[in-house]
Amino acid sequence: MARWVRRGARWWPLAAAAVLVVVLALCGVVPVWPGLLHLVALPPLDQFADLRLLLVRTDSWSQCIVLLGVVSAVRIMLMAWLLGGLDTRRIRFAVAFYATAFGPVLLASCADATAYAMLYSRAFWPAVALVAVLVSILGPVPWQGGAGLRAATGRAWRRGLRIEVMVPYCAAILALGALADRVPALTVLLVPVSAAATGLTVWAMGRAPLRRPVAALAAVLVASTIVSVIFVRTRVYDDPEPGPRQAGSLLVMSGIDSRSGEGTIHRADVQRLGYECEQVYYFSYAGTGGGQPRRDATCPIRTGAPYEPADTHRPVEEQVAVFTEQAANLQRPLTVAAHSHAGWIAWEAVATGRAQVDVLILVGVFPETPLGFPPPEVDRPGRVFGDLLRWAVPAIDFVFFQFDPDTPAARQLLGTAGTAQAVFGEVLPEDVRVLSIASAADLPLMPHGWRLDVERNGCPVRAAHSSLPTSAAFNDEVIRFLNHRDPVPCPVWRDWGAVVMQAFGVPPSAR
Repeated sequence: MARWVRRGARWWPLAAAAVLVVVLALCGVVPVWPGLLHLVALPPLDQFADLRLLLVRTDSWSQCIVLLGVVSAVRIMLMAWLLGGLDTRRIRFAVAFYATAFGPVLLASCADATAYAMLYSRAFWPAVALVAVLVSILGPVPWQGGAGLRAATGRAWRRGLRIEVMVPYCAAILALGALADRVPALTVLLVPVSAAATGLTVWAMGRAPLRRPVAALAAVLVASTIVSVIFVRTRVYDDPEPGPRQAGSLLVMSGIDSRSGEGTIHRADVQRLGYECEQVYYFSYAGTGGGQPRRDATCPIRTGAPYEPADTHRPVEEQVAVFTEQAANLQRPLTVAAHSHAGWIAWEAVATGRAQVDVLILVGVFPETPLGFPPPEVDRPGRVFGDLLRWAVPAIDFVFFQFDPDTPAARQLLGTAGTAQAVFGEVLPEDVRVLSIASAADLPLMPHGWRLDVERNGCPVRAAHSSLPTSAAFNDEVIRFLNHRDPVPCPVWRDWGAVVMQAFGVPPSAR
């Protein structure tokens, strides 16, 4: 059998897998998104694709477990065949490989889905980093020979993790994912290309390694570190000159899970934007009142009732009502600067005519809610992920911030896919000027792009979502917009990172 396999039949199962994925995609059984290409990728990237699909698309635990068993069996048989044939030793090796990778890959898949559900990029980037590490370390292991997983792993390390093969393969996968994102009509057609890249990589693993593989691996790591340092060092922006004095009022709105005086936008340099403290007001999710604790706020908080994180999770209608009330008597022209979640609230109030605003500055607002998750104990797509998300709440509270997926605001805004699109689908009055500024780190969580249908979309800022309101680039964009000056020129490559990363996201919710 080994000789027969070597003569070409070795690759037929991989080709059959590619055809199967194409057929399932064309029939609508599996969704078409850039991550579709990973279903025929090198292990364990293929397992990462499987788990992403099963977590967010299966209707129940029983369905997820059965399909996971079927898919895992297919993966094991395919790996064993590519290793040289279906015998006990190779099947046992494949079982050990996928079992070893399962835990970390499941963790990465859950973090990935959580990022899309919570719209929180600080969960997405660690998930992608974990997958990158797993692919780099485990990807070359099965193809190095050896009787068992431990021996093959040792041989892979001695051969420098076959860096001369893995780097071109990873570059090809990233390029194919970017092409699928930019030209969605090509996605299904690129599945056989992805399978061919996998086959070529497996074939190349059988060739002689470099003479000094460990040195080559070290050189790649050093080069990667240097590039990373340069990337981080070039994120610095120069502080702009303070803007001229603005007329009217500025209402500052912090995002979800903030509290009075705490939240990055409270620290925004309002004087640089052109406002004196007597013109500045801070929104309260608890409603009107005689003032709030100042804490980190740039100016004294003279109005509104003190609020806590729980108040930011009130039903959306209540949040819109308290915004309308607090914006009603402020001196015009009224500028509202709304960070993250608050942008949806302000837009809803203005679009429905309940509040009159002259300028709306959307800071780190997401244009869509792509995933969603069902209520507890409800069998529908995303049931497994929804349960895992609720079980992970203590860890989320410890690592990130306080989060309850079943509060009214979370259910209304995040639990239902398409909510943000519905909000931004409401038309604002023609005389309302709108500036939207996004964080470049958030762009991968925007599958259909970061631009809104507004007067100006600022160039995405190379700053974290939470740091956006205090960045020099934010100040520059806002000063230019308030004073009717041209925007900052935006490099064409600014969103390329998101284009490359879209394939590592989860498929959007079925509707």
